[in-house]
Amino acid sequence: MISNIVIFLFVTAITFVGLGGEIFFKKTGISYYLFLIFIGIILGPIFNIIPRGPLMPLLGLFATFTLIMVLFHSGMDMKIKEVLRGSPRSLLQVILYVSLSIIIITAVTHFLFKWDLIQSLVFGSIIGGETTAVAIIPITRTLNLGQKLTTFLTLESIINSVLLIVVFTAFLKLYKTGVANWQTPIFTLATNFSIGIGIGIVLSIGWVFVLRQIKDYKYSYVFTVGLLLGTYALTEELHGSGLISVLILGIALGNYKSILSVLRRWQFDISDLQQELTKFQGEISFLMKTFFFVFLGLVFVIDPAKIFFNLLVGFGFLAILLFTRWVASRVSTRNSELYKDRNLILLLCAQGVTPATLSIVALNDGLPLANTFINFTVYVIILTNIVTTIGTVWFTRKAKQNPSTQTQ
Repeated sequence: MISNIVIFLFVTAITFVGLGGEIFFKKTGISYYLFLIFIGIILGPIFNIIPRGPLMPLLGLFATFTLIMVLFHSGMDMKIKEVLRGSPRSLLQVILYVSLSIIIITAVTHFLFKWDLIQSLVFGSIIGGETTAVAIIPITRTLNLGQKLTTFLTLESIINSVLLIVVFTAFLKLYKTGVANWQTPIFTLATNFSIGIGIGIVLSIGWVFVLRQIKDYKYSYVFTVGLLLGTYALTEELHGSGLISVLILGIALGNYKSILSVLRRWQFDISDLQQELTKFQGEISFLMKTFFFVFLGLVFVIDPAKIFFNLLVGFGFLAILLFTRWVASRVSTRNSELYKDRNLILLLCAQGVTPATLSIVALNDGLPLANTFINFTVYVIILTNIVTTIGTVWFTRKAKQNPSTQTQ
């Protein structure tokens, strides 16, 4: 039994490591996710200081709450006007990268590894084409990239995470139905997402007006979190997609002025409250993500007999992702100023929160291959972050040697 003192010291240490890692990342562009995962692996499967068993009942709830916080924060950062202006090429990049990755990974795991087709699709939607916004967005600022490239990479990292969550949810529900007829679950999924969108839109509009009334109160963020959890629970209870509703709530807060411009009858300003909520939400999301990557290391399973095979498979998945990203980056940037930055786009492929969280959700929902999913996902996260680090160092040295190569 772990004492309360040990738990408090553990929380304190991880918080400081996360903060120090964030500062280190902003200065060097090297992801601190790797250190957090390694800390979890050392404390869990290697020395068994924190056993895996007691964590398992909490992981599903923790993963869902992390997804809610991350999606809400992503929605707040998603500016409608910016999306409309820069979205066509980013959207093309996401569709190509995600769809090609899922198709090839599914084919490899189903035909080569002999996995069940639906579980292959589930795994493909976990690692298939994500670039984590919490790493990519700060990197674009650290490297001082041009506005067009920054917008392109930012939108890609936000959209692909959302798309993968939607696709993963679809395949997971398809697995749970256990029916041979694909039409029934697909119709059900369409209904779920429609309900989620509908509830999200209705509550978002009402929420903006409620925030107007409580903007001068101290506990507005607590109310917001309560609203988020209530929206998720209500939507799920009505057989809708709670995550979609949460995303729409985030978009509504980040773009409330655009909403009010449509509703011309009402005009008011909650910018100060919006900035406070955005700042606090960023801190909460950071804390959740920090502990989540440690938890991911804690539940990692080390099998000495298979470690080299699993690492080899991880490199195989990395090769698939780099190939599909190479194709996507060349097609999506063709005949544009971004084409000269295609190699940098290729290398900035770091994965993070979304695949990590989805692998835990799969484990919590009892998929037979879930432990394998987690192990391969950890390898992919580590390897893609190493590639991104290499890309960051390469671009920095290139920019110093030839300042004219700096993106515009």
